[in-house]
Amino acid sequence: MFSTLDFRPVGKLAVLGVIIVGISACSGGAGSGTAPVPNTQFCGNDTQYALARPQSGTTLPSGVSTIEIVANGNGNQIAQSYQNFNLLFVPANTGGQTIASGPLSLASDPNGYHPFTSDYYYNGTVGSPGLFPGTVYNVFVNAFTSNCSPVGPIGQFGT
Repeated sequence: MFSTLDFRPVGKLAVLGVIIVGISACSGGAGSGTAPVPNTQFCGNDTQYALARPQSGTTLPSGVSTIEIVANGNGNQIAQSYQNFNLLFVPANTGGQTIASGPLSLASDPNGYHPFTSDYYYNGTVGSPGLFPGTVYNVFVNAFTSNCSPVGPIGQFGT
């Protein structure tokens, strides 16, 4: 009685089901670009930032290559691992070259801009070719050791 049944279509469906399950397993979750960033990554989006030197809306004096930012508090990711962060300077008009600072360093600025109740300062130094004259830049905090989106803009200045 069973010898007259053809099981080949069922076998083909089983193989097709395995393929579909395999494809769907690869199309979502932690490997996709839309998945939430794991808590183990340092993104820097767990605090507030502001430009300290120059302050937002001002012009950077010529010859200055160090940009100072201030973060709200030190119980955050940037305080734990500031060497893994830099600053991105993105021209405010469309087009133009985004310039990155080197890794951030700690800074002390007791007479500086104090926008928060607990201010912690970091410097980003711009190397060659430097910032372009006559350009307005938006400033972003970037965790360059991760795949996180930069935080900001945290302020804007001109050259």
